Amino acid sequence: MTEAEALEMLTREDPAAAGHAKAALRWLTSDEGLDTISLLRLQEFLWYVLPSTWPLTTAGHLEAARALGRLLALAGLDRYAEICSAPETERIIAAYGCAHEEGIAAYTEAVEASNVAPPDTDLLAWSSVMGPEERAAYDACAAAVELAVTSGELRVGASGWRTKRAALVDRWLTGHTLTGHTPGGPGGHAPPVPSLPGMPDAGDHADTSRPSTDTWLSRISTERIDEWTHGRPGERAKLARHIVPRLLEPPMLPGEPLPTLRWLLHHADAGLRLTARHYIAPPVVGEAVELFGWREQLTGRRRQELDVFPLHTLRSLAHREMGAIRRSGTSLVLTRTGRLMAADAAVRWHIGTAALIGQDDGPVPDFPVAVREAALLVTLTCGPLSHDDLAGKLTDLHAGEGWTSRSGSSLAAAVRNEIHLLRHRLRALQLIEDGSAFAAPLMLTETGTAAALSALLARALRPRHQPAFS
Repeated sequence: MTEAEALEMLTREDPAAAGHAKAALRWLTSDEGLDTISLLRLQEFLWYVLPSTWPLTTAGHLEAARALGRLLALAGLDRYAEICSAPETERIIAAYGCAHEEGIAAYTEAVEASNVAPPDTDLLAWSSVMGPEERAAYDACAAAVELAVTSGELRVGASGWRTKRAALVDRWLTGHTLTGHTPGGPGGHAPPVPSLPGMPDAGDHADTSRPSTDTWLSRISTERIDEWTHGRPGERAKLARHIVPRLLEPPMLPGEPLPTLRWLLHHADAGLRLTARHYIAPPVVGEAVELFGWREQLTGRRRQELDVFPLHTLRSLAHREMGAIRRSGTSLVLTRTGRLMAADAAVRWHIGTAALIGQDDGPVPDFPVAVREAALLVTLTCGPLSHDDLAGKLTDLHAGEGWTSRSGSSLAAAVRNEIHLLRHRLRALQLIEDGSAFAAPLMLTETGTAAALSALLARALRPRHQPAFS
């Protein structure tokens, strides 16, 4: 039957059920026909939208799901109809009846287990709060994965199937030229979906205007940069808009722009032995001091890791921010990310510079990340300022955004502390002028300027997991 014929038949059978089915179809198809339904969107409706937004009892939610299933069966979409009355759907809807959090957890687990949600790849990490372009791309990739599974091109559970699925998503993101696309889809924002670590490559995002080859990836990049630029309050938005053109210029870099990071990864690749207290051994500390001119940075008489703060900061960045190294027994070794960074200078540059600002994917905006981002914006826009002028400008900016100190000290003191810590990061990666005192202006080297721009670009392109400016 056609959609109209199926609705007419259902109305004769059960007018109340037909009402539920019509409302469900409006969300699923936006009145564009049954062909626009995908397995993922059906799951999102049944397992998230219906039980969390429709003002019905649990029994009413189950009746609505069965009504939709009857309509889909009449239209010949038996595979989708079965999901509407499946025990899994009943279990998830019942979980919402116990507690909303239980329903969300059951929904997220079920979507992940169904293998139709597009995974994060090395090219793109999906947001859980999406703009219309990203939502449309997400739906298109989900439909491609579903088609590959149903056609037998992708065999779930077979050796290497996850790698093939990721490759399929990447092909859809980069290999399909779009024309005349109107972004959007029911809902606007995506409900929570499983999220895996991803690593977008800044080199794939060279222009926020419509490129001659208009792909899903280019549209997502444009949308994210636009949101970063305009979806922010006050002075931060002005600084971001001013800096965007510079973010998109290809940097002029030396052959090895982050030599300290490369050195540490090289040692960790062979297994960097640690002392009994898990610090870098003095001979290796001495090597770093001589190679990178850190003799003036020694705070003690002996060459211990904690006496050379740039080295200690470098290790902390590589471990906590970059996820490049980990401790295994009495040695530092490379992680999977670290091996990629050690082998590829472009990956090393992207991840290393992104660590200057860091990430704040939690439910509450992260104050240190906000200050580091603003400090780089101000420095690149206004030029090197005295320490007091930079601290004053950043304090005013954050006070205007409603920040208050959470440490018991004043906001100005908290900002100054974060400026000091940012300087440590820049010094550890050799991105500021050697010998500049901590009270002196933040003098970026030429490579340091490129690194700051790269860090801000990574910030702009990051996946969104909360509707907040930071």
